[in-house]
Amino acid sequence: MTLEEFVFNVPLYQKIKGDNGYGDIITSLIKQDQNTQLEGYNPIKKCDTTYYIYKGIGNLQKYSEYTNSRTGRDVVYDSFVFSAQLLADEGIRSLVLKCKRYGDTITVVVFHNPKDNLIMKVGQYPSVADIHLGQIKQYDKLGIPVLNELTRAIGLAANGVGIGSFVYLRRVFEYLIQDVFDEAKTYIDVESYIKQRMDEKLYTLRDYLPHFIVENRAVYGILSKGVHELSEDECLAYFDCMRSSIELILDERIEQMQKKKKEERVKKSINEISSKVSK
Repeated sequence: MTLEEFVFNVPLYQKIKGDNGYGDIITSLIKQDQNTQLEGYNPIKKCDTTYYIYKGIGNLQKYSEYTNSRTGRDVVYDSFVFSAQLLADEGIRSLVLKCKRYGDTITVVVFHNPKDNLIMKVGQYPSVADIHLGQIKQYDKLGIPVLNELTRAIGLAANGVGIGSFVYLRRVFEYLIQDVFDEAKTYIDVESYIKQRMDEKLYTLRDYLPHFIVENRAVYGILSKGVHELSEDECLAYFDCMRSSIELILDERIEQMQKKKKEERVKKSINEISSKVSK
């Protein structure tokens, strides 16, 4: 797992064990380091950006004094310095990432257990859900209620609810299939289609569906198995892949719709031009 995955994808209360020693993730979390850059979404500015570690979990706030030579008065200022002892102690730490473009921050509250070489998110703002929800607004263009269902799936997964997140991902899948069926039902045997299982329906609609569905029909089976048989942890482990699969399908569906609209617009223009030049 990368540091980016930990910050932008991992839900609260999921235990992360270090790989070797403190592990790559924990090592990356330790110190303030502008050279450690993360590519991610800024939910405040609603754009992709680059973050750096503004405050690591091993940084300790230390207050220092100095004398201002001009006024002669003591001035108190604070700075963050690395503390090996702090990192060796079990407890709650805060990680702060800062956007290099706009200065917005993401704060992650981390529980650190050095004895078991373990870290766990126990809080985050903006949340994982906030970060991801800003990236799916385009699916509202489909005109079917997939955005609400996808939003619920992301919110549940971000809070450690795996099975429930699969329920809503499966509903997104089913809404999309129904939408394609409504468009293609004048060209297929509807009575036969209604009696078919989902895998058979996907085959029947293969000429109208996004190619990703046709080539990866196992997605629906995995989602259904998650709802009925898999554990919360298993569903959470597979969530990112299933969500990405659904988004690829939705992306392709949007492209299909845009292409269809463009074709209709161009055909209309051709007919108008043809009518004028034939006079």
